Parts: sequence; structure tokens; C-alpha cells
Amino acid sequence: MNRRLFLATKFALLLALAAFTNFVSAHDRWDDGNDQGGGSRALQGRHEKVSPKARLYDARGTVIGDVIYVGGIDYDGGVLLNFSGVLVFAGFSRAGGYQTNDALSNSEFVWQYPQLAYSNPNCTGTPYIYYDGGPYRPSAIERKGNTATLYIAKDTLSQTVTMGSSIGGYGSCYAGAPVYVSKAWSVESTVDLTQLFPEPLRIGR
Repeated sequence: MNRRLFLATKFALLLALAAFTNFVSAHDRWDDGNDQGGGSRALQGRHEKVSPKARLYDARGTVIGDVIYVGGIDYDGGVLLNFSGVLVFAGFSRAGGYQTNDALSNSEFVWQYPQLAYSNPNCTGTPYIYYDGGPYRPSAIERKGNTATLYIAKDTLSQTVTMGSSIGGYGSCYAGAPVYVSKAWSVESTVDLTQLFPEPLRIGR
């Protein structure tokens, strides 16, 4: 009788140990992103661990840089570019916008931030750079059709200037100076971003 009780107890302990082992194994698979059945059913297949850094690639597959964010709105991210030792921010947004009736791409991006200001209406006249977010040299991007030009500010103090218009998202032109802006920088140099880093841009790791 005692032997049968001992065997039954031993068998129950083995079953409990096996159940615990299976639970731990399943939990580890979930943590490693390898779960094939649990969790969300929207995306099936093997999940790989994501790198802490997202990188921006141009249309040729060239790595442009790590994706970063600075102050401001109306953009999805940006990269830090180095031109002869001068660090500038260049932002991007999802491809589409008003050109596609506000339909946006889920994976393709275009250069378009920060915006540029002009001395005259209709986005004409002398260009000015008014955006000063981040610790880098102030910069701006002008979109004309499929061409995005990066403007880099002079290494001087900003000055009070008359601004008659400014470029908005995706190349649209707005009358008057941007809200709460009165000072800006003159332009030191320009870079054709779409020639240097062709669109569409993509995010990878």
C-alpha cells in the first residue's frame, strides 16, 4: 500500500514538473519573439528582435543615417547630415499627401522638413531659414516637384527680416511669415538632396 502511494506521488510530481517546464519554455519563446500561435493574430510568422536604432535608406539602398527627432511638427523623422564638418538636420515625411488626395504611403518617405521662408509672396524672392530646433546648424528644405533642396544657414546671428511667404508640407506655399517668426538666417549653401539621396526613402535597420 505504501509502495503504491509512493509511486502515485512520484508520478504526480513528474507531471507537475513537466507542466512547469512547458510553461517556462512557452514563456521564453514569447519573450524571444518566436511565438507562432499566441498574441496578436494580425501578423503571423517569426518575429525578430528589433534593433534599437532605425536607419534611413535612399532609393539605391544607401544608408543615410540613424533616424532622429528634434522639435517641431508635421514631419515623421529625420537624419543628421555632415557637410564639411557642419552638422544639419534634414527631415522627412510619408510620401503622398495632397499629391495623392491625402493618401499616404505606409513605407515610403520624402524629404520635406524644416520649411523655408521667402521675402516675397508666392514663395519667391530671397530665401530665409527660420527653423532653429535642435543644437545643429539651422537648415530648411525646399520642394519643387520631385526635387528637394537643402538650405544651410550662415554661421551668423539671426536677424529681423520681412517674410512674405513660406513653404509648407509637401511643397505647398503659404502667404505671410510663419506664426510667431520674425527672425531668420540668410543662406550659406544649398545641397540637392534628391540627387545625393534619391527618393523614395525607406526605414530599415
